Amino acid sequence: MIAQWDELPSRSVLLSSKYLETLEQYHPENMSFRYVIVFKSNKPVAGFYFQLLPFNAADRLNLESVPKDNLFSCIYRHLKKLVARKVDFVTLICGNLLATGPFGFTYSSVISYEKLQDLFNQVLRTLFQHVELIDHASVCLLKELPLTEKFDDSDESKLKYFHPFFIQPTMVLPISDKWQTLEDYLNDLQSKYRLRVRKALHASQNIEHREFDIQELKMYQDKIYDLYFNTADGSDFNLVNLNKEYFLRLKESLGDKYHVIGCFKNQELIAFYSFFNDAPELLGHFLGTMKENNLKYQVYLNILIRFISHGIEGKYKTINLARTAIEIKSSVGAVPIEMLCYLTHRNKIYNAFVPNLIKYLKPEEKYVIRQPFKKLKSKNEV
Repeated sequence: MIAQWDELPSRSVLLSSKYLETLEQYHPENMSFRYVIVFKSNKPVAGFYFQLLPFNAADRLNLESVPKDNLFSCIYRHLKKLVARKVDFVTLICGNLLATGPFGFTYSSVISYEKLQDLFNQVLRTLFQHVELIDHASVCLLKELPLTEKFDDSDESKLKYFHPFFIQPTMVLPISDKWQTLEDYLNDLQSKYRLRVRKALHASQNIEHREFDIQELKMYQDKIYDLYFNTADGSDFNLVNLNKEYFLRLKESLGDKYHVIGCFKNQELIAFYSFFNDAPELLGHFLGTMKENNLKYQVYLNILIRFISHGIEGKYKTINLARTAIEIKSSVGAVPIEMLCYLTHRNKIYNAFVPNLIKYLKPEEKYVIRQPFKKLKSKNEV
């Protein structure tokens, strides 16, 4: 099947057989995988990638983050916990829970995007009719399509049984053609944002950023995982916990397509970050820090600056910084790209209640989008 999968166009390194094989071998706990290839005249024309994961809302949602300012908010948090405990099912995910983006399908140019949606409908209905093939999953999540690739869920569509909803936008920084160095980027920032970046660089001037080779990844594997888990455990919504060997095995499999960089203070590893070479895009991946170091050395902001530096040096067109920490990412110039997810329940009666469930359990998000770049003067301005 690998050879047939590789005959399909490669939308991303995250849909390559090398990546998918590695993830399957070193997968998060309780996660399993399904692959569907559609053929026309004995040639593969579409491929759908699914992950299967038991989902319990009470375990996955950090409901302690709901404010406790008054009696009402305390009662609301308690009620939300009660509802979340009842939300327990196996989920079929078309996409990748470990990455932000439309990594659930790929297809040949011989079929249209409209036809792809029709094939997805046929595949899903077949899987829902043979639930033994999908661990009796009752819910399907199609995750993270940009608005330019949204599926048709209108009343006339075959996919009208899917309920669309927005999640946190992914933060993307377009790389200007005129940026040849990091200094060029800094010169395009408004003075207050440029000063902030320079202060962050000064705060971390004694921190060494060093890319790991395979031997070093083996040496620092436990510490890397501890840093990752410390960051993941503090998030409001954590669906998976990585396999401890994930970073090492990805590097072994993907080579220069995947990079892991350590941040060292006095020879001690205090943070790390990673990214994919998914040219023309630099695709940010997992990172790990400690809160005290973020405050003392502005580690997180420095990691964002390093992403930008790698993006400029590598001649990428865009840097995808994924979700979370939206405000600070916008402060370095990343812009929000809205992402649509679709959810459905295979039981028609239960499916009618899905929109209410999404609205009730969806984490509340408040953030301000910053505008750090200098404004271009119009021709009428002096």
